[in-house]
Amino acid sequence: MRVDLSDPRALIRRYYLFQALAAVGFVSPVFALFVLRDLTYPQYGTLSAVYSLVLVGGEIPTGYVGDRAGRRDTLVASKIAMAASLLGFLLVDSFASYLVVYVLWGAGVALSSGTGGAWLYEVLESTVGEEQFTTVRGRGQSIARWSSAVTTVVGAVLYGADPRAPFLAAGALMLVGAGVVATLPRTEQFEAGETAGPSVRDALPLLRDRLARPPLRSFVAFAALVFGAVGAGNQYVQPIAVAVVEGVDFAALPVVGGVVGTVGTASLPVDVPVSAATGLGPLYASFALVAGVVSYYAGPIEARFGLSRVLAGAAVVLVAATLVPLAVPLAAFATFYLLRAVHYLLRPMVEGHVNDRVESVGRATVLSAVSMVVGLARTPFVVLAGVAAGARGPVAAYGALGALLVVTAVPLVLLGSPFPDEDAAAAGDDEETDGGAPN
Repeated sequence: MRVDLSDPRALIRRYYLFQALAAVGFVSPVFALFVLRDLTYPQYGTLSAVYSLVLVGGEIPTGYVGDRAGRRDTLVASKIAMAASLLGFLLVDSFASYLVVYVLWGAGVALSSGTGGAWLYEVLESTVGEEQFTTVRGRGQSIARWSSAVTTVVGAVLYGADPRAPFLAAGALMLVGAGVVATLPRTEQFEAGETAGPSVRDALPLLRDRLARPPLRSFVAFAALVFGAVGAGNQYVQPIAVAVVEGVDFAALPVVGGVVGTVGTASLPVDVPVSAATGLGPLYASFALVAGVVSYYAGPIEARFGLSRVLAGAAVVLVAATLVPLAVPLAAFATFYLLRAVHYLLRPMVEGHVNDRVESVGRATVLSAVSMVVGLARTPFVVLAGVAAGARGPVAAYGALGALLVVTAVPLVLLGSPFPDEDAAAAGDDEETDGGAPN
C-alpha cells in the first residue's frame, strides 16, 4: 500500500520501517572473516581500495542520477543493487568474483548517500516542515542502529552454523526494504516537473557555487575531517581490542575471575556454535545500541546546544578520545563507542545544515559531493594510521588520528571559522568576511 504526502504521520512511520529494514548487521561482525576464508590479506586490502574508489568516484554521478531520475526511484535502485551484492556473496569463489560484488555494493551505497537525505528533506519540507529534518533523520538512524544490534547478534550465530547464512538473511531483508521504499511517495517537486535536476553542463558550476564558496566551504571541510578521523578509527576496533585484551590479565580481577570460575563449571543450556565471530556479535551490537540512542536525540541536542557548539565539542572529544589510549590502553574501549557516537550525532545535523543552504534543483548532487569530500578526507587518516600501527602497534593508530585531526583542523578554524552562526543564518547573513566569519 502506498502512502502519500497528505498523511505525514503514516509517511514518517513508513520511512522508519524502511530504515529498520536497511540494516546490514547480519554481516557486519563476520564480513572480514568470510572474505579471508578465500583471499589473502593483500587481496582483501585491494578490494577495500577498489570499494573506496567506486564510492568516491560514484558520489557525484549517482547524486546527479538522483536529481534527474527522481529521489525515490534512485533509492529503490540502490537497495536492489545492495541486495544483489549481498546475495552475490553466496556465489563468490575467486578474487574476480569478489571484485564484482564489491563494485556492486559500492555503487549501491553511492546511489543512496546523497539521494536519501535529499528525498527526506524535500518530503518533510512539503509536509511537517524542513526544520524537523534532524529529528526525523536522527530517529531513523537510531531505528536502523537498533535493528542492526539485533541482526548483528543473530548474524554471528548464523555464521557459526553456515558462513553464507548471514549474507542470505541480509540480502533478503534488503529486498524487503526495497519494496518498502517503492511504497513511499515521490517528492512534490519531482512530480510537478520542477526539479528535473541540473544538466551535465550545469552540475560542476553548481558544485563550485555551493561547496567552494561560503557559507558551506569551511563547514564541509571541517566536518569531512571529523568524519574522516572517525571512519579511519573504526577500522582498528578489532586489532586494538585484541592487542589490549591480550595485555591485561582479566582473571586477576576479582569480579571477572569470579564470573569466569562460575561459567567454567557450568554448561550452556543450548547448543550454540561458539567462534570468534560469536564473540564479536555482542560487541558490535552494543556499538549499534549506543549509536541508536545518540542518533535518536540528535534533534533535541542540536536544538539545545546549537550546531556550532556540538560540532566543536565533538571534535575536541574525538581528539581526546584518540590520544588518551596512548597512556591508558584500556581507554580504547571507550573510544570505540565515542567514535560511533560522534558519527551518528553529527550526520543528521550536517545533512540538515547543507540541505538548508541548497536549492531543490541539484540537491542530491550537492549532498553526494559532500560525501565525496568526506571520502577524500578519510584517505590521509587511513594512510597515517596504517603507518603508525605498523611501526608502534594498533593503539598508536588512534594517536596518529588525533594528531592529524589537530594539525588539519586548527588552521582551518584560524583561517575561516567552520562553525555556523545560527543567529546570522536565521537573519539571512551568509557572507564570509575576514577574521573568521561563519561559514
